[in-house]
This record gives sequence, structure tokens and C-alpha cells, in this order.
Amino acid sequence: MAALIEDLRHMTAAWDASPARVLAGSLVRLPLYPRLGVVISYRAASWCWHHHLRPLALWLEAGAIRSAGAEIHPAAELGPGLGIVHSVGIVIGHEVVAGASLALHQGVTLGHAGKGHGQPRIGDNVRIGAGAKVLGPITVGDGARIAANALVLADVAPGAVVTGVWRG
Repeated sequence: MAALIEDLRHMTAAWDASPARVLAGSLVRLPLYPRLGVVISYRAASWCWHHHLRPLALWLEAGAIRSAGAEIHPAAELGPGLGIVHSVGIVIGHEVVAGASLALHQGVTLGHAGKGHGQPRIGDNVRIGAGAKVLGPITVGDGARIAANALVLADVAPGAVVTGVWRG
């Protein structure tokens, strides 16, 4: 619940309200802002996944796919402050680990790069632009920025800005 409150606070910082008021306001706005529904669905599905209620977790994930076009696997470990700017087309794989205050735009993919195992490890305060793909067992450092439509296939240093095809 604390992570969900932090997510809502992060996405609704402009509302400048207490966590209880943010939660109440978010529930009222839920039908109007699918990105809030995606975060709430992910947090609920993740809780179910880690408490061995996997069919329910996958059902919640499927609901987020149908309602908002975002596929975030319940096994992904996303820190508090998850911010989704536009939910459509977001795909996050089951082995992804991300720190606090991750901001995602529409069309972002975090996952496998094909054969082999491993998915990205994302640091704190990372922003990933629309259409960006971060693939494979790589690390994105704290405070990094990944531009729209970038393809990231290698580690990204903390605070770096990545554009185009990044192979290190």
C-alpha cells in the first residue's frame, strides 16, 4: 500500500494533497485516467503474485491490458513512485527490476533481447521516452534519460542521456 500511495503521489504531484486525499482523488479520477488504473492493477497483481495467488495476478494483468493497453508482468519489481505518462503500448517483462521514481511514456518496452535470459535493471529517477526499447540483461544507472524511440542494448551510465541505437 505504501508503494501505491507513493506512485499516486508521484503521478499527481500537481494536486498538492495529503496521501489520503490523493488516494480518494485518484479513485474518483480512475475512470478518466487509465494510467492510474494501470499502476493500481500492477500493484494489486504484484501483491497477488508474491502471495502465491498467481491466477488472480494474471487476471488483474489481463484487465490492465484490456482497459489501458499496458502489459506489466506481476513478477516485475518496480519501486515506489512509478509514473506512467500514457499507458498505451507499455510492456514490462517478468524479470525487470526498477528503482524509485521511474517515469514511462507510451510505447515503452522493457524486456528480453531474444535468445538468452535476463531483462533490464533500472536505477532510481530514470525517465524513458515514448517508443523506447530497453532490452536484455543490462543496467540503466540512476538519473539516466532515454530519449523517445531509442533502442538500448548496452549498459547506460548514471545521469547519461541516450538517443538512437545504444550499444555502449
